[in-house]
Amino acid sequence: MAADRPEVHLRMLVSDDADWLVEVDRATASGLARGYTWDVDKLAAELDEGVWASDDDFGWAIVVDGEPAGFTLVTGLSGEDARMSIRIAPRLRGRGVGREVLRQLADHHFQANPHLLRLTGRAHEHNVPMQRAFNAAGFRMEARYRESYRATPDGPAASEWGYALTRRDWEAGRHRLGDLGYDLHGLWFEVDQTIDGPQGHGLRFKFLQEGRRAIARYDAHRLTDGELAGIVVGDVIRYRFVHTEERRSGGLEVMGRGRARLQRRGDGRLEVVDEWSDDTGSHGRRVLVERRDES
Repeated sequence: MAADRPEVHLRMLVSDDADWLVEVDRATASGLARGYTWDVDKLAAELDEGVWASDDDFGWAIVVDGEPAGFTLVTGLSGEDARMSIRIAPRLRGRGVGREVLRQLADHHFQANPHLLRLTGRAHEHNVPMQRAFNAAGFRMEARYRESYRATPDGPAASEWGYALTRRDWEAGRHRLGDLGYDLHGLWFEVDQTIDGPQGHGLRFKFLQEGRRAIARYDAHRLTDGELAGIVVGDVIRYRFVHTEERRSGGLEVMGRGRARLQRRGDGRLEVVDEWSDDTGSHGRRVLVERRDES
């Protein structure tokens, strides 16, 4: 509800912020987001010298309900393509703070930098909250950067999703569109119940969404390279799908269509009641449930 949303605004970082900036950086550093490992005195000196208030780089304090609760750094502002990095205190995640920060960053920097054409950011492939914040603020997912991120120098390489908002998007108000209904972007679903048809052992869907357009990739036992695409209208997705079904005689390409109804469970998770049929004559009805422990 709107009444439950925190009040968010940005202000320029100053040297007195160094202590809490270091604390927030430590608290938010994880395998999904590297810490900056700042030294308090050195950071305070940089802020005093204006390192993070230049034509190219700018640092913002994220203030929530009157208290500092995170920071965002924007680099590359002297060019046409600037990049953002956002850190928000864990206690405030899931309350729409990231979405509002992105909106305010877009409003400020596109107004203040007439040459700027794009604001960009990246999210770890498993950082679903950040992926959803980008999507909710009108940023389009443009790329998957394979094996581009390491939490530590000798750690395993993970992929990142790349997002961007263009000046044209901003001028059209894309970043401040109202609630379009259910948001599936970045969510995983798995079969909870099969009401009719094949059991679909191991079937899992990963959704991406842009406005009302939704796509999902899926795999299951003997099903590979599956993808569906559809339109979300209210609480219903109408879609078409294609996948490869492994048989003794070899792989068979199967196409079909479906209708899925979205609803929310008592525990807050999304549930999808899915009815489908394919061109081989198979059909079914099943219930899919959002996975929240996906990593």
